[in-house]
Amino acid sequence: MNQDGIKKSRISPRILTALVGIPVVLAIVHLGGSILFAVALLLAILSLNELRAATRLSSTRIEFFAFGALVPLFLAFCSQSKLWPTMAPTNANFLVAAMVMAFLIAAIFEFNSARKISLLSLSLSVFASFYVALFAFIPILQAENNGRALLWLTLLGVWTGDTIAYFGGRKWGKTRLTPLSPGKSREGAWCGLAATVLVCTLVAHFSGLGMARGAVLGIVVGVFAPLGDLAESFWKRELGVKDLGTILPGHGGVLDRCDSLLFATPAVYFAAKLWF
Repeated sequence: MNQDGIKKSRISPRILTALVGIPVVLAIVHLGGSILFAVALLLAILSLNELRAATRLSSTRIEFFAFGALVPLFLAFCSQSKLWPTMAPTNANFLVAAMVMAFLIAAIFEFNSARKISLLSLSLSVFASFYVALFAFIPILQAENNGRALLWLTLLGVWTGDTIAYFGGRKWGKTRLTPLSPGKSREGAWCGLAATVLVCTLVAHFSGLGMARGAVLGIVVGVFAPLGDLAESFWKRELGVKDLGTILPGHGGVLDRCDSLLFATPAVYFAAKLWF
């Protein structure tokens, strides 16, 4: 086989990562419970580390102690769901209050040190912690009534919409969607929305949720998933980086791959709470 043939026969890193990653995701979602919670927390930690690395050389940086906020934030979010129903909301309020106080106490003790923590850095650290803590809604959604079906609907809707929007944009894209992401077009976004609604309706039909609910949740996913993507683009623009990581070959970092899910999952959770 000549060199051109060898190159063509190789599987691209992007496809290889998907071939390995999809079965892993399927297994984790199937197991659910504490395993899904642990994986979501790990994703949050990796994502916060990506953001911290992007600010490491900046005067406004994400502080290392921000990682200590993730566990109480996850527990605070989960206390409002059926994942751990015995944890009272008052405990959640205590955890969040303790986290904010701990951040400020750390800033107090570092005030006269060489690595003084600025108010901007402190604020960025708190905001980044809350941002990545949105991963907590993955196990929260799965723990609700019909949660497994809702999580599958969300995942498949996000994956489908992202893929179809990309190819639709390449085929018909003419009008830029937003300056935040020059590669995205309005035509591609409409293609992604239509595909997401169709897939979510089918998933809802076969899982017993009902086609009407599936169509509405499809609109929810189809709107909030691209917003999650653009939110991550905002982070990258503000931090001056092209990608936030390289942990997933061909896909970038955790946030590069999961940005849409960060917005779509809580949106589906609250929509289901209001309707189901």
